[in-house]
Amino acid sequence: MKFTFKRKNKKSDVTATVKNNLWQKFDQANLRLQYKCANWLKNKTAHFSRLNWIVILFAFIVFTGGCSIYLIVKSFSGKPTENITVIPITKPVNSIPLKEKPLELSTIISKTEFEKIKSFRKYMDSLTRSPTGKKTYDSIVSDRPRLLDSLTIFENYYYSHLKN
Repeated sequence: MKFTFKRKNKKSDVTATVKNNLWQKFDQANLRLQYKCANWLKNKTAHFSRLNWIVILFAFIVFTGGCSIYLIVKSFSGKPTENITVIPITKPVNSIPLKEKPLELSTIISKTEFEKIKSFRKYMDSLTRSPTGKKTYDSIVSDRPRLLDSLTIFENYYYSHLKN
C-alpha cells in the first residue's frame, strides 16, 4: 500500500522548534526591554505639566529648524568647505572578463560519440514526460547543473565542424 502522507523528518522538526523557541525568547526579551524603557520614561516625565510639554516641543522645533536652516544656508554659500575630487574610472590591469570564452576543443568529435550524446539528450527529454522520470531528471540536473549546457556546447561544436 502506498503512503499518501509524507513522513516528517524528526531532525528538521526539532531544529525548527528550537529556532522558533529562540525567536520567541528573543521577542519576549525585546518586549520586556521596551516595556521597562516606556515605564522608566513615563515615571521620569509623570510630573510634567501641559506647559512643560509645550516648552519642550517648542525647543525641539526651534533646535531642529535652526539646524536645518544652518545646513541649507551653508550649502548655498559661495565658499565650498570640502572639495569633491573626481577620479576617472580606469580598467584594472588584471581584470577578469565577464563573458566566457567559447569552448575550443582540439579534437574532433566522432560520429559515434555524437550519436551517444544525441541518445543521452533524447533520454533526458523522455524523463520529463513521466512523474517518476521527472524526479530522476530533477536529481540529475541538481547534481550536475551544467550537464545540459555541456551537451548543447558539444552539439554546436559538432555541427560547426560538420559545416567545415
